[in-house]
Amino acid sequence: MLLPAAACEIIDTWTVGGLRGTGSHDVVVRDLFVPIGYGSGFADPYILPEPRYRIPPFSRVIPGLGAMALGIARTAIETLGEIAGAKTPRARPRCSAIRPMPRFARPSRVARALRPAISVRQPQSAVAHPDRDRRGHDGGARACSAGGDPCRSSAVQAVDLMYVAGGASSLYTGCLLERAFRDVHAMTQHIGVHPRVMQTTGRVLFGLEPDTPLL
Repeated sequence: MLLPAAACEIIDTWTVGGLRGTGSHDVVVRDLFVPIGYGSGFADPYILPEPRYRIPPFSRVIPGLGAMALGIARTAIETLGEIAGAKTPRARPRCSAIRPMPRFARPSRVARALRPAISVRQPQSAVAHPDRDRRGHDGGARACSAGGDPCRSSAVQAVDLMYVAGGASSLYTGCLLERAFRDVHAMTQHIGVHPRVMQTTGRVLFGLEPDTPLL
């Protein structure tokens, strides 16, 4: 629903370990009438003709989450490169922290390559099958879940490896590795990229009704 910001009371509840910058506090609205023209629901018919607006809400959200996670991973990789170029471990002065970089960078590089395929496939599919059944939506859900998988696996793995390779430098709040570690793990708890999503996909594959209106 769309309503004036002045009518909302923001409750400062977003005290979290990661994604602090989103400011996702609770919002309370009391005794306010909202005209029907200022509200919408997941079951409403499509109005805008462009393909991007005909994609199920579920399939619109997940690619964005995966893209953000991969952006965090890329930042972590670049940050370690900066740290490694100016840091020599005391215990092993001949061992540069940069040595494992190629192996670390590969998961994120592979995952980023997947993003365009997922993002482009969805609008094209919506045009080809505007009245697709639940199994068609399930295919979109599975594709987007694959797009969200880098968030759970490749991006998280890359950030974790960078965080460990950064040594004690990763602990400081002024280091981007510290923030990347918190943010990427917080993102994995979003329902859009949580393994729980695949349970809904399984329901549809077995001919059952999806347990969420997002599909």
